[in-house]
Amino acid sequence: MVKYSTEQLSKISNEDLEREFMSVRSAINSARRKKSESRDIEMYYCYVSREVQIREKVKGGTIQNRATPWKKCYNNNNNKN
Repeated sequence: MVKYSTEQLSKISNEDLEREFMSVRSAINSARRKKSESRDIEMYYCYVSREVQIREKVKGGTIQNRATPWKKCYNNNNNKN
């Protein structure tokens, strides 16, 4: 399994992130069934799931890169007064 850095996770598409999330979750379940060590995979899962949560919070439909919409979302929320 190839592990992405947090920066790489923030830049991959939603589809790739979903695939990565499912792959990591599957690897954890597989390791647990085999009663083998899964701590490293679980730690990586935390990073992947955090990126999923960030994108769900922003939830602008199809966000391809969370680095660019932050400023836009932040400014839109502040201009509602």
